[in-house]
Amino acid sequence: MSKIKFTSNVPVFSLFVLLLVVVHVFCNIVVTEHEHVHCTHEHPREDQVIRGVHIEPAHIVKKRSIDQPLRISIVYDHSVYRLEPEKFDMINNTILPDAVKFWEQALKVRKTGGPIRLNRKCPTRQVFVRGGRSHCIDSCSAETMCGEVRVPENHLNPCYVCNSTGHNCRALPRLKTRSFDEDVSTELNDNTLSNDTQVSSFEEEEVEPEGVEDTDFVLYVSAVETERCRRGLTVAYASHCQQESALDRPVAGHANFCPGELSTKYRDLPSVLSTVKHEMLHALGFSVSLFAFYRDDDGEPLTPRRPDTGNPPLDEELQIHKWSDRVVRNVTRKRWMIRGGYIDRTFHMVVTPRVVKEVRDHFNCSELEGAELEDQGGDGTALTHWEKRVFENEAMTGTHTQNSVFSRITFAMLEDTGWYRADYEHAAPLDWGRGLGCQFAMASCKQWLNAQRLRRKNPAPFCERIKGNPLRTECSPRRTAVVLCNLVRHDTILPRAYQHFDVLPNVPPGDEAHYGGSVSLADYCPYLQEFTWKHKSVLVRGSRCVYEENTPKTDVNFALENYGQHSKCFDHSDRVWEQKSCRQIREWQHWGSGCYKYKCESGRLHIIVGNYTYTCYHAGQVLQVRIIKKGWLHKGGVVCPPCKEMCAEEFASRREYCKVGEEALPPNLYPNDVLTCGVPALSPAAILLSSAILLSVLRVL
Repeated sequence: MSKIKFTSNVPVFSLFVLLLVVVHVFCNIVVTEHEHVHCTHEHPREDQVIRGVHIEPAHIVKKRSIDQPLRISIVYDHSVYRLEPEKFDMINNTILPDAVKFWEQALKVRKTGGPIRLNRKCPTRQVFVRGGRSHCIDSCSAETMCGEVRVPENHLNPCYVCNSTGHNCRALPRLKTRSFDEDVSTELNDNTLSNDTQVSSFEEEEVEPEGVEDTDFVLYVSAVETERCRRGLTVAYASHCQQESALDRPVAGHANFCPGELSTKYRDLPSVLSTVKHEMLHALGFSVSLFAFYRDDDGEPLTPRRPDTGNPPLDEELQIHKWSDRVVRNVTRKRWMIRGGYIDRTFHMVVTPRVVKEVRDHFNCSELEGAELEDQGGDGTALTHWEKRVFENEAMTGTHTQNSVFSRITFAMLEDTGWYRADYEHAAPLDWGRGLGCQFAMASCKQWLNAQRLRRKNPAPFCERIKGNPLRTECSPRRTAVVLCNLVRHDTILPRAYQHFDVLPNVPPGDEAHYGGSVSLADYCPYLQEFTWKHKSVLVRGSRCVYEENTPKTDVNFALENYGQHSKCFDHSDRVWEQKSCRQIREWQHWGSGCYKYKCESGRLHIIVGNYTYTCYHAGQVLQVRIIKKGWLHKGGVVCPPCKEMCAEEFASRREYCKVGEEALPPNLYPNDVLTCGVPALSPAAILLSSAILLSVLRVL
């Protein structure tokens, strides 16, 4: 929002005449956090998963090394082909190929011998296992579904059945379509054949199913507007539907795209791709319904199996197989700090060996028991994602808010299933909480905020500035975006466990219980978050520096920002930015940081503002900006970060180094544009008119 005041180089009475000309609609632009794309992964119920898909005997599979690059086969349902051309093209040529390629390059499995032939669904939950194969009682279901998709007939094994006592086990012959006349197609319209001919065109004959060749996992893809799609911001969801018999690894799953929420805008593609990779990972193994099936490096179960079924024990109420504390363990934190005191809080922690090592290394905390799982969001989120408060932008948290990454911690989780080996070169750095120690990883955000306040240190990644007017922006930890503190006032009092403030500036005593971060899954902890600018509910631009289209339009680009491939976020000085013309001054109330091009040359960091390049000589140096552009003098300051933070990697590749020391600044270092204005000549009639207007205004005042 701009605030307008009068200048002294034009007669005051003339400005009253001009006042109506200089009022703009900047106040109509509002800021909102990124829309939260929630994951609605619903773990499949016991009766929705078919186990015991026989590919090879367990003793053969266990001997194999995990060195086969994962192969994923995509099978489309007819609903995908009914999508709008732009959406089909995005899924078929961009999103799915990129997601499949990512996981195929990142993961390895034990080699699968032969094609995958899936099991048929049984009408009842009771099955008999004979010769390593699952048998239904008397008959198989008419169709076998995987999510929203009917599994093709040629992907299925024959119908294996036993009688109710487990005897007379056999494979029922499947019907094969054959024509008595080899020249007559079996796809003829019903009207061209008599009923007798149609009946006689089928023979009972045992046919070996084709299965799916050269694959380790089959993903059935649909695009149906289901009830789960209509619940909110759901782009896609996925799950596994069949597991093989030797080591319980998922070998088939489904993914459904929600047509109504599928965006084809360029700026949304990274979010959509991240969502699809996230959902595929649920199907591959990151699911509460699979924890009980995880195995050690020798292929032995981490959770004991029941002798009668060969499966882990089943929680009949939740329809989830129960896992042992070698996989997930309950950990209670004593004296968890909240507003006004302490409570005890119990968390579910993944405690498998590689995950424990990775989280301890990440947070620099040797006491950390494991990786905390989400405890909010209901069945579709809790226990099937990392805790948002602890792992904010890790891609396997329950809601996508900004710049999601698949970190080493998630890769470690996949390895600890016993089914995969991960190539950590494909993991992305997770900056959230890195190296902040046990005080961050094992305590409440209130305790962290209090401790940092006492040390007079920056509380990042958490924050304490209430979002409002005027806006004060900051930079994300890696300077990839302009961010805001998402601390807001909620309409209702927050649950006691999520109250983090005893006192807040300008907030009446007792009202602090209404204040918290805008992301509920992060336990309402306030943190620095990317945002979008909107005008009348229409997206104007985002705050990620790399996207050129996020550069503000000229009439509102008060700080001369420039977004693009080689832009990063830089802090502004403490003084508000000002635009000055010969007739008015605008003081901009939202400020604090901005995106600018930069370059690393001759041992120095150089920041490009407007048409000028400014050289940084030391961290904290304020670059005083005085630039005229389109008749306006832009005045403000940009703060230099440490050269090593911006240029260390780039210089290292060229065998250069950041220069050290605070050298004396050259006298002509900064451009200093000067706004030159002349007093306009006014006719006697204009002077009399302006004087009359001024006198009228003064009488009113």
